[in-house]
Amino acid sequence: MRCVLSLVLLLLVAAAAARQLVPRKYEPLPLGAVTPKGWLLTQLQLQADGLSGHLALFWPDIMSSIWIGGVADADLHERTPYWLNGVVPLAFQLANARTAQQQQQPQQKQRAEKKHPHARSLDSVCQEGVDMPYGDILTTQVRDAAACRDLCNATDACLAFVVDDCDARHVQCWLKSESLPLVNQSCRCLGIMPPRPPRPVNLMAQVHEYLNYILAHQAPDGWLGPPDSADDGNKYWGRFDVVLSLIMYAEANATAYPQVTASLLKFFLGLRSRLAALPLEGWAASRGMDLALGIQWLLDHDPQGHEADLFALLDTVQRQTLNWELWFDTFTQGANNHGVNNAQALKSSAVWYRNTGNQSFADSSRRRMANMDRTYGFPHGAFCADELLCDNNQLKMPSRGTELCTVVEAMFSYTTLFSVHGDIAFADRAERIAFNALPATFSSPRGGDMWAHQYLQAVNEINAMSADDHVWTHDGPDAQLYGLEPNFGCCTANFNQGWPKLVNMLFYLTPDGGIAVGIFAPADARIGSATISVDTTYPFEDVIRVTLTTPVDRNLYLRIPSWAAKAKLTVNGSAVPVVNGTMQRIACRAGTTLAVLTLNPDVRLEHWYSGGTVSIHRGPLLFALPINGAFTTLHRYAFESADYQVLPTSTWAYAIDVTAPLTVSVTGLQAGAAPFNKTAPWPLTITASARSYPSWGISHNSAAAPPVGPVCARGGCGAVERLVLIPYGGTTLRIGELPLA
Repeated sequence: MRCVLSLVLLLLVAAAAARQLVPRKYEPLPLGAVTPKGWLLTQLQLQADGLSGHLALFWPDIMSSIWIGGVADADLHERTPYWLNGVVPLAFQLANARTAQQQQQPQQKQRAEKKHPHARSLDSVCQEGVDMPYGDILTTQVRDAAACRDLCNATDACLAFVVDDCDARHVQCWLKSESLPLVNQSCRCLGIMPPRPPRPVNLMAQVHEYLNYILAHQAPDGWLGPPDSADDGNKYWGRFDVVLSLIMYAEANATAYPQVTASLLKFFLGLRSRLAALPLEGWAASRGMDLALGIQWLLDHDPQGHEADLFALLDTVQRQTLNWELWFDTFTQGANNHGVNNAQALKSSAVWYRNTGNQSFADSSRRRMANMDRTYGFPHGAFCADELLCDNNQLKMPSRGTELCTVVEAMFSYTTLFSVHGDIAFADRAERIAFNALPATFSSPRGGDMWAHQYLQAVNEINAMSADDHVWTHDGPDAQLYGLEPNFGCCTANFNQGWPKLVNMLFYLTPDGGIAVGIFAPADARIGSATISVDTTYPFEDVIRVTLTTPVDRNLYLRIPSWAAKAKLTVNGSAVPVVNGTMQRIACRAGTTLAVLTLNPDVRLEHWYSGGTVSIHRGPLLFALPINGAFTTLHRYAFESADYQVLPTSTWAYAIDVTAPLTVSVTGLQAGAAPFNKTAPWPLTITASARSYPSWGISHNSAAAPPVGPVCARGGCGAVERLVLIPYGGTTLRIGELPLA
């Protein structure tokens, strides 16, 4: 009997040792291998110079996070993990791109700023008898009111200060990071700081500080982060993005790699015991595929002899995660209708396919995008989900919303689906969302910066105001304001992953030792002794130049988008036939190869809401009618952060005549402009014929459902006008789906 048991044990051990994950079709390069440039670098720098680089300096859920010993974000503990999931890749990508000249500029700017003292003189330090309750970032005792003012002046996030100087022996000082209502109060003196330009931040130092704290405070049983109740299976969720952040940190930081991989293994081994006693629940059960990605990474790169344990944990996580495969076939069973959960779960089938090799998961991957598009899809590539998937009577109504968290999670899901399965449609979709839905949800009076975002964006959005009567059904009145944390703060933390994780998914390794370009944007990458460079202003131009320098023969694969039926390719000057919707293989000899891809996109008309309405596309871009808007500042925070209302100042109710010429004008990006700037000149436009249709009115403070065209046959249309449509991502207010005239 002992011999039989020993044999069974040996067989089980051998089976575990032989088990392998299904390889990805295209393996993403590790963080640190890709260097952004051109407009993409500008976009990443705008992100770092905006909220991403400053949240740790004034927003309590990051600045005073429970993850670094504070008390903020004490419920789900998700906001610092969300933020790290974006700023870790952002910091290393910008470090790659930073030149010696760029490194000098911040130092010069800081020195110049320090020469300018606060504008107020000592005899007018503050206003007696006035208080501003709440919004504190620091409370301390000081010598006098002038010392409190000087402390505020030295604190970048300080907008105002309050002093209690009734007792000259104990002067209390409060520093404020936001502008709040004032009250009359004895023994209080209020000082308001004049506006100051933000100083450059050290994003890499923030990354090191937060992750080193998390690693240094790992519990003996492997648990990461704050201790949590032993009977709440929802609290696993906050750790998932910390795992993904630590993985990227290890990829880009060789010094940290041994500590991080050992820490991850310790966490995963402890998790096996925890999950046996307390399964995934709530958000954690909905989003288990993100935890599984982390386990798979350790299996791929450094299992440390614990393959059997890690596969057992992976199987447990798969069993305890909701059945999204059933959900995406029915939208009634297996999981739930929460929009962000759906966006994250789009990739579940790819993750489980790697674990099992079961073809049914690959088939599910291909069905779910079509099912989502058919039922809830929007022309910008994401779907109708203002908190929850939209109601049956308004499934694709273009005034209903899409949450920013849904946008960035869908981007990552589609790049993951492409990486695992290799289907062009998934990369096409990731690009469409990235170049349309992501930039459209940011705006400010300054244009295309990243200081203010919406919680919900709409394809047809005629205002961004606090609307007590609103068309969305599950979020509050402020959900479409542009600001710091309109409606809810999760997207303030989670938006950070959008652009940086797209950069991580531009280039891939292939099983034959080749290099693939899956998403097009200006960037360079180093793979061992080989280098690849993509030079383009795409999606604002149609030509993409790819240069591969390699010491050995290897294949280069270029994505030919599904919409690029007229694409042309030359390799070292010679024409090569291509087929749209494929990965084009180019056999490159040792040395340097130049491939020039000219996409030649046609204007496309798509019908998402109904056959009587239309959206207009060219290449990956959706074009929209911009609505002029007037900004009003509602609330001021530290640095350049504020909440804004935007009300329309131009006509928006038009019907479009698609039988008339649609004229494309490509002028290219303007030097110094934000890539998705909110003001003219636009890099490319489409001029269309349209007629005003005043009967298209307002419902619940939003544009009513677009009337089914052709509407002008029923009368009531104005004269023909030529309207300029611009890239959807460059709009603040817009109409992106118009009725047919």
